[in-house]
Amino acid sequence: MRAVVGVLRSMARKRQRCMFCEDSRGTDVEHFWPKSVYPTRTFDWLNLLLACAACNQAKGSGFPLDAQGRPLLIDPTAEDPWDYLFFDAATGNITARFTEGGLPDPKGKATTDLLRPLGDEVVTEGRLQACRNLARVIRAFLAECSNGVQDADRQRPVAELRRAVHDNDGYGLGQWFLWHDGQETEPFRMLRASCPGIWSEIQRAVMA
Repeated sequence: MRAVVGVLRSMARKRQRCMFCEDSRGTDVEHFWPKSVYPTRTFDWLNLLLACAACNQAKGSGFPLDAQGRPLLIDPTAEDPWDYLFFDAATGNITARFTEGGLPDPKGKATTDLLRPLGDEVVTEGRLQACRNLARVIRAFLAECSNGVQDADRQRPVAELRRAVHDNDGYGLGQWFLWHDGQETEPFRMLRASCPGIWSEIQRAVMA
């Protein structure tokens, strides 16, 4: 399994973050479909994730299914978690997104109920720090533009903004603020309204 761990770590890049909480360093090979319940998936490459010890232990053999036998746990390799979760930028907490019927999204609720480390204080503080950092680089870019940077001179600050967003994008919050509900909060709303072309470029960079 050392070879498997090595490949998973290389895919997770330098930070090697846990694929569930994105806070702790990934140290364990986690079986999305638990091997104790689904032994035939033990060596299925698509079933292997890099996870931290806390998330791996919290998940254990837990694996809720819906009425059709499909996983209720969000698969971070195949699904956008923000389709099912909501981020509160004031507290750093993640909760299940509410459906049109006013009920918690089933996948969001199952995931947050099972993966308790998602709500740990150190994880929520990490999200808040990433949130503040992203807002800071957006405000700095808007301030530079308001100080007389012309369209023809924006190549350098835009490149710097792209790098800064990449460097400060922790916990998947870049996608939250650029593609989901977070784009309606300041200063992200201002960037989208005043610089739609640059906004689209940064959106693409986050998803790259």
